[in-house]
Amino acid sequence: MSKLFPKLGMGEKTARNFITILLIAAGGAIIYGLPYFRYDYYDAYLEVYHLTNTQMGSLGSIFGVFGMISYLFGGVVADFISPKKLISISLILTGVAGFCHLFATNYSMLLVIYLVWGFTALFAFWPALVKGIRSLASSEEQGKAYGFMEAGRGVTNAAHLAIALAIITAITSKRGSAAGLKGGIIFYSVVVIVLGILVLLFFKDPETSDKSERFNFKQVLTVMKLPQVWILCLILCCTYVMNMSYAYFNPYATSTLGVAMVGGTIVTIMADYIRPFASVGGGVLADRLGRPRIMTIAFAIMAVGTFAIALFPKMSVPVFVALCALVYVGMYCNYGIVFSLMDDGGIPMEVSGTAVGVICTIGYLPEVVCPATAGIILDTFTEAGYKYYFLAVGIIMLIGIVGIMIWNRSMKKQKALNK
Repeated sequence: MSKLFPKLGMGEKTARNFITILLIAAGGAIIYGLPYFRYDYYDAYLEVYHLTNTQMGSLGSIFGVFGMISYLFGGVVADFISPKKLISISLILTGVAGFCHLFATNYSMLLVIYLVWGFTALFAFWPALVKGIRSLASSEEQGKAYGFMEAGRGVTNAAHLAIALAIITAITSKRGSAAGLKGGIIFYSVVVIVLGILVLLFFKDPETSDKSERFNFKQVLTVMKLPQVWILCLILCCTYVMNMSYAYFNPYATSTLGVAMVGGTIVTIMADYIRPFASVGGGVLADRLGRPRIMTIAFAIMAVGTFAIALFPKMSVPVFVALCALVYVGMYCNYGIVFSLMDDGGIPMEVSGTAVGVICTIGYLPEVVCPATAGIILDTFTEAGYKYYFLAVGIIMLIGIVGIMIWNRSMKKQKALNK
């Protein structure tokens, strides 16, 4: 493998920590299997749990609301508590909540479970993961590090989604949709708990010189004063709108284009097969050609693909699949790069966990807004709702390009002041 690293363009520090990056990536993928399970089996989930589109959106919103509230505190925690502890405990508690999901019999119980997942999967887990990745690569290879992390998450997702689909399909054919979905939930609950135990046993925290011994609120104020943090909030927010919206390609395919349920699921699962190539390719190109430049191109690709899906509802299935693939390339290219901009912006490593918390608190607002908005639009306008929603998403991708332009101007001013 040591001969492979130079071919992938990896320097010494990234190569030395490559296995650690992959371990963190696996945890960063599997922990979201349960909270987002409902999207991969959207129609079946609605039927089994007797939900409306609005209620389905509310499940995502309660998950996102609690996550949004706790990101800031979780980011601060990630600056003085071991990433190993935060990651492993979050994984195990997520799996425990998954087993509780088996006994959910009404909408209120589901709301409580998604609230718990908002704490276990979004609190300090993600800030700790992002900070850990940043510390494992040199300044010149931040794009590659986050790209490889996203690629690892993509490979893990592709694997567990394929296994889950096989399990659910097999059980559904013999015992019905309800039993099939419960089989999938058991699978995810077991795997996420096992991975949490493995992280606790084998993961070693990276050695950094910025570990704080106690909480210091001044670091929050320090981060709040950094203009680059607020620009990153806007860029991440625009990027994440697509991450929260592509799941609606599944019900669009089944309800508007007449694709079977399994076919609709494959449309969304396809994203995770594209993810490794888009993430690594985007990261490598970003380090070579400039991270803002590649992100601008990716935003443009997503805008074109989404507008085409919205404006041409009578397209053939192959054309629809090709447009989805185009959107996925831009989506994972950007998502694999966005946090690498922290290094470009000169955000100090000692407050990077807090910075991630602030950026995520605002940048992940689509976690709250998109599911509820989409649910209301679809219940109000039925099939036409997809057109209106996808047009709105395309416009937000254009706003993302404006965000990159603001970032470039800010960086020029910062360089001029430093001279």
